Amino acid sequence: MARFYLDEDIPPEVSEILAHYNHDVVHAMATGNQSIPDPVHLLIAARAGRILVTFNRRDFRQAHQFWTALHSWGNLDQPHTGILTSMGQISNNEWADLLHAFVSQGRNLNNQMWEWRRQQQRWFRFGW
Repeated sequence: MARFYLDEDIPPEVSEILAHYNHDVVHAMATGNQSIPDPVHLLIAARAGRILVTFNRRDFRQAHQFWTALHSWGNLDQPHTGILTSMGQISNNEWADLLHAFVSQGRNLNNQMWEWRRQQQRWFRFGW
């Protein structure tokens, strides 16, 4: 079972599907966290020990780079718990299935950002 934080870009139906897989899911809209800056979403997820799920790849790449740089330089005590995103159109059911299958591998996602690329049908790690 994984702990997820879904930002407002993710349809609420995805949280329901993930919950059927027995994952612990919090959606930003259900907690009143819509329309807040993306780095704050990452902070909320990290403090709660949740993997952040978003379709907003570009902005979260920047937040991820900033967070991991601060962490590696010793200016931030806590790693973030992981960011999962996707490139391209994807149905709610397919996205939830992909997320479930990915986290079920038991991979440590601390300070990692992964992107599902539909065209290649695989996950890619974003990083430097």
